[in-house]
Amino acid sequence: MSRKRLWLAVKSALALAILIGVCAQFAKILTNPNLADRPLALRFEYLPPAAALYLAAHGCWAAFWVRLLRSEGVRVGWFRGLRAYFLSQLGKYVPGKAWVILIRVAMLGAPGTRLAVGVTATYETLTSMAAGALLGVLLLPYLGVLPSVVSGNVVFLSAFAALPVVLGVLNKVAVRVAARSRAPDAPPLPAPSIFLLAQGLLHGACGWCLLGVSLGLVVRAVAPEPPAWDAQAYLGDLAAISLSYVLGFAVLVAPGGLGVREFVLQHALTLRFRAVVGEPVAEWQAVVIALVLRLTWSVGELLLTTGLWWWGRADATERP
Repeated sequence: MSRKRLWLAVKSALALAILIGVCAQFAKILTNPNLADRPLALRFEYLPPAAALYLAAHGCWAAFWVRLLRSEGVRVGWFRGLRAYFLSQLGKYVPGKAWVILIRVAMLGAPGTRLAVGVTATYETLTSMAAGALLGVLLLPYLGVLPSVVSGNVVFLSAFAALPVVLGVLNKVAVRVAARSRAPDAPPLPAPSIFLLAQGLLHGACGWCLLGVSLGLVVRAVAPEPPAWDAQAYLGDLAAISLSYVLGFAVLVAPGGLGVREFVLQHALTLRFRAVVGEPVAEWQAVVIALVLRLTWSVGELLLTTGLWWWGRADATERP
């Protein structure tokens, strides 16, 4: 077995182990005999807007990527860029996260622009995640008592939030050093401006704010007696979804953050709910919310990517 295949097998095994562990924990909570008669309230009318807000959040991040592409001289229309972005999201379900970037390069990387597409995709991803890490750290007090999985990673999250700017500065230095040994007529190396990366944090923050509303809608769809939806509750939702999503992304072997995101979200929501409904019910409720949220977002993403794929194919067929 080659080293590449061995590493893929190891990553797949780790992802499976994480998923099995989280599933076992969730199954234990859901099958608690003391909650056998617990009523399940599922208000379906909240789920379509929750899915739409998830897609709108990614639309904010996709718009930043298209701006990055254009800043590097890649000629791409908005529909083509957004289509490539959303279709590439299917690659996140492969351990390692690299397929997201590879799919974008394959779809938009014409000769001479492949490096720019790959570099901008990397910056877009890191900037969006950094915005989430920054919001999560700033809003930690709204989670109440922090779960150990979060409190033990505050320093990591803070460093992750500054990563895009640090990489931007390092990239500028590397480009200047490399330019000394390149031919005068060589194409310029990708180097997004620091100002544009700072704007990307705003794109990212807008997306995370929409995800916070999406989580709030799912809470109201599942909880038998939803808590009051005031500013403090919204900021708690925003903190919970930001931290769970970013930590799920940071665990590279977990495809789409599967398992990790739900585990962190369940802990964060349990801490917020247990003062109202008690520990066992809070755990049960948090698990159901985490699972319904994943299902709602995945269905919305699948429907949109399927529509964009067929729409793009039809457009290519009709084009002379």
